[in-house]
Amino acid sequence: MELRKSHLRYLLVIYELGRIKPDTGIADIAKALDCSKASVTNMMSNLMEMGLLVRERYGKVYLTDTGFLLAKGLFRCVTELQERLPALGLDLAPEDAGRLAHTIVLDLPESCRDRLVGEQNA
Repeated sequence: MELRKSHLRYLLVIYELGRIKPDTGIADIAKALDCSKASVTNMMSNLMEMGLLVRERYGKVYLTDTGFLLAKGLFRCVTELQERLPALGLDLAPEDAGRLAHTIVLDLPESCRDRLVGEQNA
């Protein structure tokens, strides 16, 4: 199954929530994404089938090693882009810059995301 923008969005949110609260649940994800618990549950099933996520009996969600590495890479891209936005002369509040960076990164082709992070490491 191919990863779509919606899959990446969920992985990124789960990663970010996990940095704050390791025991992330369906309700936390639904709140962060402003969507229903049913929508989150459906997506969790997809991500589990892809081997990117595990869900414990009481609804706690954890990224697999593969899911973690993918989400971590997305997070690095968002962080890098967010740091570069002020150089564009955009007068954005930090939370607006973060939302814009998320949107852009999720729409970028994988090769562009790799280049963005590669430039950061150079």
